[in-house]
Amino acid sequence: MIILAIDTSQSASVALVDTDTGSVIAAAQADDQRRHVEFIGPALAEVLASDVRPELVVVGIGPGPFTGLRVGIAAGIAVGQARGIPVRGLLSQHAIAAEFVRRAEGSTAPASEVSATAGNESGRPVLIASDARRKEVYFSVYDSADATLSAGPFVAKPAEVASVLAANGFRFENTEEKLGRGFLLYPDILGTSSAESITDPRAEYLALAAAREIAGGGELSEPIPEYLREPDAKATPVRESSLR
Repeated sequence: MIILAIDTSQSASVALVDTDTGSVIAAAQADDQRRHVEFIGPALAEVLASDVRPELVVVGIGPGPFTGLRVGIAAGIAVGQARGIPVRGLLSQHAIAAEFVRRAEGSTAPASEVSATAGNESGRPVLIASDARRKEVYFSVYDSADATLSAGPFVAKPAEVASVLAANGFRFENTEEKLGRGFLLYPDILGTSSAESITDPRAEYLALAAAREIAGGGELSEPIPEYLREPDAKATPVRESSLR
């Protein structure tokens, strides 16, 4: 399957991936975490210039900043409508977990041939923490055997992560595997990353994770953003006129 993937939950990225072979046909990655609007249009034009046509659009649904997620999801829906192909969503941190599992397996098998539940027993918990700004992190716990979500996503200050995990049945000390930008930002509090090469949920990770879910009989979600908190911008309140 040819999947066009878009993720704007952290640094924005777009990729066109042949999940039958596992090859990335075209990809674009932003260097700036905040210029999603300026990046997304040219990136899509570049990636979609390929003669290969996508059959499915997959967008990262977060958690992430309000504006950033809206940009990526709206762009994905627009491409889907223009080309008459379905648009689905996947938690962005799932892409990081699935990429970690894929590398740990050391398998070159195409994602479309790998079942998400291929007889794996429960593995070690993988803690993923992303930049939520406001000196907070978005975090989730996944299973290292099959990248299934065990807890989360949550948002909290780094110093509060351990207590939130404890309230949900996980000991922070037992999470040997730690991935994501949050560990690069707050190593003194959260510890160091297990794999600094897997920092953000790149679009190609998202496409391969989506293909793995489909191959395992799972269903992708609707492209509805996972915000976890209210946007910074608030609507201007309507003022009553004093004129009668």
